[in-house]
Amino acid sequence: MRIHDSEARPWRFLVSTNRGLEAIAGAELTELGLSNAATLYPGMVECAGPPTAIPLLNTRGRTIHRVLLELARGECHSLGEIADLVAEVDITQYLDTDQSFAARAQRRGEHSFESPDVESRVGQAIVDSYPANQRPPVDLENPDLIFRVFVREQRVIVTVDTTGQRSLHRRQNRTFEHEAPIRPTMAAAMYRLAAPRSGDVVVDPMCGCGTIPIEAAGAELGRPVEIGQELAFRRLRCPAIESGTDELAEQCHESHNVGIVGADIDEQAVAGARENARTAGLAGEISFAVANAREQLLDGDIVVTDMPFGIRTGGDVRPLYADFAEQLAASPCRRAVIHTTRANLLGVEPTERFEMRRGRLESELLVVDY
Repeated sequence: MRIHDSEARPWRFLVSTNRGLEAIAGAELTELGLSNAATLYPGMVECAGPPTAIPLLNTRGRTIHRVLLELARGECHSLGEIADLVAEVDITQYLDTDQSFAARAQRRGEHSFESPDVESRVGQAIVDSYPANQRPPVDLENPDLIFRVFVREQRVIVTVDTTGQRSLHRRQNRTFEHEAPIRPTMAAAMYRLAAPRSGDVVVDPMCGCGTIPIEAAGAELGRPVEIGQELAFRRLRCPAIESGTDELAEQCHESHNVGIVGADIDEQAVAGARENARTAGLAGEISFAVANAREQLLDGDIVVTDMPFGIRTGGDVRPLYADFAEQLAASPCRRAVIHTTRANLLGVEPTERFEMRRGRLESELLVVDY
């Protein structure tokens, strides 16, 4: 099934995010002007919108990892049928003859072929769509464009990756790394769940390298996401994609005049968080302090934090969780958003609970209203 037969028809996108947080990413997509956002499968949201959504999502989407432009979708039972589906797409709309490309496949279900077989046949189908003397080169290491194919049971979706090799969660601003950092996209999702009001103070009492405060400040100021790499959509041979995202972003952005505070018991971590905030150009937007969350929480209306799991860092975290829960209950905060693998140690009843994964770890994101 061809997708872009008509300029007037909304384009379809697949947008990847953290598994378990698809609804949060979908809400952000809707705010950014996309329509019909819905979970396609774990870690992937589908939606529709104009071509201008491509630069907007890649530079302003804080909870997402990749923006994939859907080229074709169909039911296929063999490699030949997958190749035929690719052959229906006018690849020359997107890939010039002097640009390199790679085909990447993800496969789930029972099939007579493997993912490398899909990549080989799709790559050949793309090459065959050009005249023999004008065929684009294949580059598996550093391609100009990546065509991603998803095979789930008998459903096949062909896309072109408008983000590129580097996922949007790999922000450029992290120069200091904590030993167990949270993904910036998860931090951004947590801040969205915090739902601050105008004049609120948001505190991360275990801020580590400062990811949550930095994402919060970036969201409040409407700063673009920067990953230190040219985004692939700028290489797409597609004049319908316009890059005038500033005006669109301003229409979508709403600031709440929120105070943002990051604290940690580790002086070196706080120093690193300050450095990361400087690198992100947000040093003047965040207050940092050395403080022990087990003894006293800094005053705030909302607490947003990623708690130690005790897995990479070692040690018994039960005293920390018990003391922190006590301090939280005694504090003036009205909402806490907490990411942890040890929710049972907090002894709280969440208003909302999101089951998710952090690498190979099963974790939970809790929203607790007081």
